[in-house]
Amino acid sequence: MNATVPKTNGPPPEGAEPALVFIDPGLVVTPEGNPAYTPADLADLEDSFRQHDQLVPGFICPSPELRPEQRLCLEGNRRLAVARRLGRKFWAFDLGRSVPEEERIRLLFHHNGIRRRMSREEIAERAARWLEITGATQAEAAKVLGCSGPTLSRAFGEKRIPSELKARAELLGLSIRSLVAAAPAELMPQAVEFALTARDDGRKPTRDQVAGFIQQLKKQASGQARGRKARTVTLRMNGRAVTLAVDERRDSAASVAEDLKAIVARLGKHADVPPDGWPFLFQQ
Repeated sequence: MNATVPKTNGPPPEGAEPALVFIDPGLVVTPEGNPAYTPADLADLEDSFRQHDQLVPGFICPSPELRPEQRLCLEGNRRLAVARRLGRKFWAFDLGRSVPEEERIRLLFHHNGIRRRMSREEIAERAARWLEITGATQAEAAKVLGCSGPTLSRAFGEKRIPSELKARAELLGLSIRSLVAAAPAELMPQAVEFALTARDDGRKPTRDQVAGFIQQLKKQASGQARGRKARTVTLRMNGRAVTLAVDERRDSAASVAEDLKAIVARLGKHADVPPDGWPFLFQQ
């Protein structure tokens, strides 16, 4: 666990397996534009680190813009953020040389340990970016990246885009279109509109900005879905438990208090009615 960056006399030979190292996270630089993770974003992974340490290595490499001992994090920036928070070494494959983006993507696909853990969205985003850089076809991408054609087709998921949105979605770059295709169907129109709308500086949103927008839409939709569900609240009064169903959209402590007062008043008028008959007292 004391190793940092392996000493080399030059770049590894073509096709050589990247070296696995434990490196001080202070020497690893997060790429510009990478999301800033909040403690809540890292909570689940932090628990895993505490119980099992880091289970999946990241990918790092030197960069001309960095000092010789520093490395750029190509894969695993969320794991890197947790390692920083916990003061632990970051476990990663060190490519040992600066590599172009096209090769970085190819290496990530061809390393089986990483590829098995790629989600459909990750496959779509990286493969689409590789296609943009190289100008290759989807069939060529499947061959070079080591994925089957059906795997890429499912990842891109363009068949999920409704027919009424296809014309506008075709105006988007493949990597952004794949993000839209992976989004829940009800959110696709908003995602397409956002991706096609130029900002004040005349530029359209980047892939990362579209991904962030879709993620925010998902959070809002999730919150609304939770808000629609009736919740039960159990109160203890004079040693007795009273369970109420409340609606988060319209109920407040004040409104529930008023309802409780009305219930007490109604029951007070019918003190001789047993509990089995109470529901009938409140029928309109």
